[in-house]
Amino acid sequence: MPLRDYLLTNENIKFQSHCRVRYGERLYRIVVTDLRIILFAQRGTFLKSDDVVTEPLDKLNGVEYFEKGFIFRNAKLSIQGTTKLDLFGPTADLKVLFNTLQSVLAT
Repeated sequence: MPLRDYLLTNENIKFQSHCRVRYGERLYRIVVTDLRIILFAQRGTFLKSDDVVTEPLDKLNGVEYFEKGFIFRNAKLSIQGTTKLDLFGPTADLKVLFNTLQSVLAT
């Protein structure tokens, strides 16, 4: 199933990552809508299955951003909601995601 099948009616996408980030031991694409954060991946070669993790934006308590590395810079984004999401990936995508979540949390 494509990602649009998991969107709710009247749910609009505000941010979509260009590359995949690591959550746990798996890689996901990140989508932020006006209602929630969605981690989405398709698994399998022949028999495709979807792997979806969601967190409602109204349940978010805080967001933390860390960068490390000198030549190869990587970032960690910790999102505290009903569960803690620790996302690891390239600084370019995670910094934009951090700024987007901060603007959403400020309103």
